[in-house]
Amino acid sequence: MKNDFLEKGFTKIFYVDLGIDLKRLQEKIYSLTSKLLIDHNPSIGISERIQLPFKQLPTNNDWSAIMNKINDSEELKLIINSKNVISAFKEIQGSPQKFSISTFRCRFPDQSRSLYNWHQDEGTWYLSKNKNVQNKFPATMWFSVNGANENDSIQLVTGSHKKKLFDHKYVEGQGFFTANVKEKEIDMDKIFTVKTKPSEAIMFHPLMLHRSVPYAEGVLRPRYSIDLRYYDSNSNFKFDKSYLFYLKKLYRSIFK
Repeated sequence: MKNDFLEKGFTKIFYVDLGIDLKRLQEKIYSLTSKLLIDHNPSIGISERIQLPFKQLPTNNDWSAIMNKINDSEELKLIINSKNVISAFKEIQGSPQKFSISTFRCRFPDQSRSLYNWHQDEGTWYLSKNKNVQNKFPATMWFSVNGANENDSIQLVTGSHKKKLFDHKYVEGQGFFTANVKEKEIDMDKIFTVKTKPSEAIMFHPLMLHRSVPYAEGVLRPRYSIDLRYYDSNSNFKFDKSYLFYLKKLYRSIFK
């Protein structure tokens, strides 16, 4: 797994056994979304309920409220601290330490805020002054809560982690989630679309270029995932970076 991570920038899809903790999170999600789903028998198994499409789309306020409740939940915290999650990180890191940003994500139908353009995770907090995120360079485990297919998943560019940290621009409602990368710098033949079953995951490098799969009209099934992050406390990670992005960081350190 470590060889794939270093050479390709991401691992193979693998299973993470979270036992009852995953079921509890799925039940939490269902309790917050059940009124928005198509008519159904609430006695069916949670694995089926969590796959049901929406009958009506949530408003931005409803969407934010649901996200906040799940991200603040004990159910999510148990997964972030799971011994099997940490064990997976140990496959690529000598001494994994929990990063301060691990986030539940929900791709709701027609919610543009949940669609992210090409970016690198390191670029999203490179300009931050928060010492808890500076110079940590965490790997990301993209964990699938209810499965992901070619219409609602994420895409990675194989080998893109070996280039540099690109300049990133700020997107309202998202943060620094868009890399200023030229079209010719993305090899379309090297795009890998992640497809998972529930409880499967992929881990990728902090400089990996990735994005949400572009929106497919008419897809009303929600896709739930978790960005789990740990960093190696013994790592001495060095990388090239956009000179413009570096100047932005320097400016913020002096004037903001």
